[in-house]
Amino acid sequence: MSLKGVFLVCILWLAGLPAVWADVPSPVIVQTLPAPIIARASGAQTLDLSSYIQNPNVPGTAVRMFCQLGNLSSGNIDLALTDSQTPLTVANFLTYLEGGAYTNTIIHRSIPGFVIQGGEYYFTSLTQISFTPVLPNSVQNEPGISNVAGTIAMAKVGGDPNSATNQWFINLVDNSSNLDNQDGGFTVFGHILGNGLSVANAIAKVPTYDGSSIGPDWTNIPLAFIPIDNSNGFIMSAFVTVSMAVVPAVTYTATSGNTSLLTVSVSGNTLSVTPSTTNVGATNITITATDLEGSQLQTSFNISVLNTYDLWAAAINFANTTDSADTADPANDGVTNLAKYAFGGDPLHAQAIVGLPKAESGGGVTFYNKQFSALAYGVFESSDLVNWTLVWQSSDGFSNPTVTNYTPNVAAGFDALTIRDPSGGFMPVRFWQVKVQSTL
Repeated sequence: MSLKGVFLVCILWLAGLPAVWADVPSPVIVQTLPAPIIARASGAQTLDLSSYIQNPNVPGTAVRMFCQLGNLSSGNIDLALTDSQTPLTVANFLTYLEGGAYTNTIIHRSIPGFVIQGGEYYFTSLTQISFTPVLPNSVQNEPGISNVAGTIAMAKVGGDPNSATNQWFINLVDNSSNLDNQDGGFTVFGHILGNGLSVANAIAKVPTYDGSSIGPDWTNIPLAFIPIDNSNGFIMSAFVTVSMAVVPAVTYTATSGNTSLLTVSVSGNTLSVTPSTTNVGATNITITATDLEGSQLQTSFNISVLNTYDLWAAAINFANTTDSADTADPANDGVTNLAKYAFGGDPLHAQAIVGLPKAESGGGVTFYNKQFSALAYGVFESSDLVNWTLVWQSSDGFSNPTVTNYTPNVAAGFDALTIRDPSGGFMPVRFWQVKVQSTL
């Protein structure tokens, strides 16, 4: 199997520089990371980071070629495969890769200024070369992506467009004017990332020899030295060998701004966040994303760990589940369990409430907003106790015009907020009510 005749009419250069696949800066944020709110003692929560930070240069599978240039040097060539554009070819290539066919495969053909080619042979030991086993079926041709410099394509038998099996080649220069049309076009199924093309060109600089008396396709085989050992056979260190593995397009690490509040870990693309069983509060998580070329992106997002009504109720010795409902009033004092939770009362006893809302002279109301609890508050006003108007809610924050005073930590675990009529009028008499509801 070979690239039959392609080097006879190959046009290497257009005007100036050859066309080459160009990458864009990466990684990038593709959607804003959330600001999650989770309950204390709720166990690990997960987030798929790949939904938020991606490598735009890798729309499909990423593969790393580990290249050993004989005994001269080594380097990596990272590839981004075009899974969606050439699905049959990529699937075929990955079947060979995952089956081990591309472990210690050799570059058996090197034409500087044209291509390097491999996949047909591999070392089964340090001194033994074998043909790579061929799958029963060849792959249907999927032309369409141009054979420019830095792309990888499938080799095939001349005159048979659908004959590609295990051999691939890397375009060292722009071969599009020739290879895009010959034999139905050669299927490009990926491109090189970063400086991998320089590694491919370094391979092309390894001296070549005519070894056709040993291997029929070895007319231009790159060798660091003549590889025959009279007692052992071939010596692998003389050949350019390539091993491959599928690798993540982006790797992620994470740190917590407050490990006593929550701990974080990353497995693959998945971020796991485990909140404290005892502490509540807010902090940030910093994500560092690194692409295959070593470029990094660092970003942070906020996360809140809250108490919830259910956690609070579970710590109280209610007589039964009916008494523990947030709408229940087991103390028979006219204040529901949820209000006791919100404003600091004891649900089992009628008693003064720490954060009980109170009227202010001149109109308005001050109430105590329980910190880091899974609650939403709303303040309503009325002039007739019939028609009520919402004048402030938690989502408005403290900059709302109706908030005339905000004092954090007035009582342990509470923030004090004073809400007044935004119109500034004190007549007619106004009535106020505060409503609270659970959010988790």
